[in-house]
Amino acid sequence: MTDPSGTESQPESVNTGRDSVPNGRLTFRTVWGGPSPQAGFIEELARIKQHLRNVEFSYHLDFFLTVGGEITPVPSPSGLRTPRVFLSRRTATGEIRISNDDVSTASAPIAFLRQTIHKAVADLMSRIAARDSAFDADAERGKIAFLIDEEATPDVDAVPDARNSD
Repeated sequence: MTDPSGTESQPESVNTGRDSVPNGRLTFRTVWGGPSPQAGFIEELARIKQHLRNVEFSYHLDFFLTVGGEITPVPSPSGLRTPRVFLSRRTATGEIRISNDDVSTASAPIAFLRQTIHKAVADLMSRIAARDSAFDADAERGKIAFLIDEEATPDVDAVPDARNSD
């Protein structure tokens, strides 16, 4: 085949069938609602993103994460908002809102962050499963189980290389 510039080119193979499953990722865009986010949140979210960097999902999961603060408060309760599933693009999106009030009253704020993210992602996966019978929600949830694994959850200080002294 010759393109308009006169050079030889091969036709591109386009596979639109549902039999091929694209490698999706879980991504976060984050807004911090104040000058002083809860201690360790920024570092913990960086650890979560690092862990997810090489994890492949059958859908691309894109989240807008808002952590409330003094400047931009987030009303309670914390959790998933505006979930959307796009079957043809194999994409799902949503907002995860974390209330400053909820974080302030949590006995373990970092664990609260991880549990809130886990629940929101799992909820979005349930919505995908409700619309896509080929979606294996249990297998996909297994990929985010590290978020609620107690051994993987650092203490409240969330210092990356900190060791607990006994």
